[in-house]
Amino acid sequence: MLKYLFIVLLFPLCSYAGDYQLKLHITHLPEDATPMLLRVYNGNTFIVDSIAVRDSSTLTFRIPSHTPHGLFRTILGIPPYAQFTNSQPVSLDVLFTGENIEISADYQNPAGTAKVLESEENRIYYDFIQKDLLFFKKLGLLEQTVMNYPEHDGFYLKSLEFYRKFQQERSKLIDKTYASHRNTLAGRIIKNQKLPFTADQMTNAERDSIFRTRFLDQIDFNDTTLLYTNVYTDKVFQYIQMHMKREAGLRENEANCIRALDRLIPRLEINPAIQQHLLQFLINGFESMQMEEVLAHISANYIQQCGSSRELIQRRLEGYRKMAVGQKVPDFTILDINNNPVNLYSRMEPYQLILFWHTGCGHCQALLEKLPELIQKGLFQKHQVKIIGISIDENKEEWLKYSATHPLDWVNTHIEGSFENPLAEEYNLFATPTMFLIDENDHIIAKPTTITELENDLSSLD
Repeated sequence: MLKYLFIVLLFPLCSYAGDYQLKLHITHLPEDATPMLLRVYNGNTFIVDSIAVRDSSTLTFRIPSHTPHGLFRTILGIPPYAQFTNSQPVSLDVLFTGENIEISADYQNPAGTAKVLESEENRIYYDFIQKDLLFFKKLGLLEQTVMNYPEHDGFYLKSLEFYRKFQQERSKLIDKTYASHRNTLAGRIIKNQKLPFTADQMTNAERDSIFRTRFLDQIDFNDTTLLYTNVYTDKVFQYIQMHMKREAGLRENEANCIRALDRLIPRLEINPAIQQHLLQFLINGFESMQMEEVLAHISANYIQQCGSSRELIQRRLEGYRKMAVGQKVPDFTILDINNNPVNLYSRMEPYQLILFWHTGCGHCQALLEKLPELIQKGLFQKHQVKIIGISIDENKEEWLKYSATHPLDWVNTHIEGSFENPLAEEYNLFATPTMFLIDENDHIIAKPTTITELENDLSSLD
């Protein structure tokens, strides 16, 4: 019996020969946490190990030997307040370059408390990260003084002096670290962490302008290994965000994003592989934000730079053109919740609102909770707007269950197949909720993305 038990216990160890281990000692790790190990590639994450071996506060993940080197993200848990604050999961990033990794950290502040017990790559990485966190803390406090304190005051001038000093010291830290470790993944990541200097006396607008103008100068877009990290995607996202204004509407921010793209994309020509991948990342991002003018601009000016993905992307972007404001929507006939046929083109109302949604979409639920308030304001009745809700739930029972507990004054319908349904494809549906406000000729007059935009579009029908 002992002989067979030994063979059973030995077999898993033999099957994993050559693989690597990531061992994390996490103090204050919640008992109900379900940790997971992911790898990063061009803004996407892929599961490496979803079943960590746990021994009290120690987690052990297995990394197969064939796994590409790059930045990995360990999801340690979800904060209890996450659903109220839209917080990100508690996580710890590590660099994998074909070596075992062992790190200790505190669940309350993983990056700030990480101590690398094994892995030279991660020693370099976290030595820099923790020094950089301190720099950012100091610079953040000083920036408030530099931006808001009365000028020419002694305290202001001293703060400006230290603001310059810490920016210079941070830049020297990056240069020194990269010079010592230029052949490591950590060194290449650190090299791209520089930021523009904004240490002179200037207005907030001048500071923002310099930051936008010089931000891209700090990035080396010619290192394909960094596609396996979040360096390029984070930098591109930050650059686009710099050009968007919180108080601006969708159309104004689309124009701002187009200007940003026209500065960014030529920088990517240095490496066609990186350009192709980052264009794909940008297209996915602008799709999620439903910025169709930006997508049309990419299609007209940069689609030829997407390499082998060009045909697929062209078809997707052509769908946005066909479903743009001013275009006629495709007709359909589907059954409502009472099994009565609903035909789009056969109706008496001068306007219709088509609303694609599904029960598992948090944004959809928020929209549907606000919709009754908007209906009570009388805008739909005043302008004779008929609402057609189209659920794309894969599970029809979920739609029926939600509808029973959330009755609305609308035509309630469902199509099967989710985004793969032919009607969803005809309407170029890539996200929910998606709304089309159409006129008596079935032409799109607006595509609101929020309840506020919907109310404004309805009010404009006067």
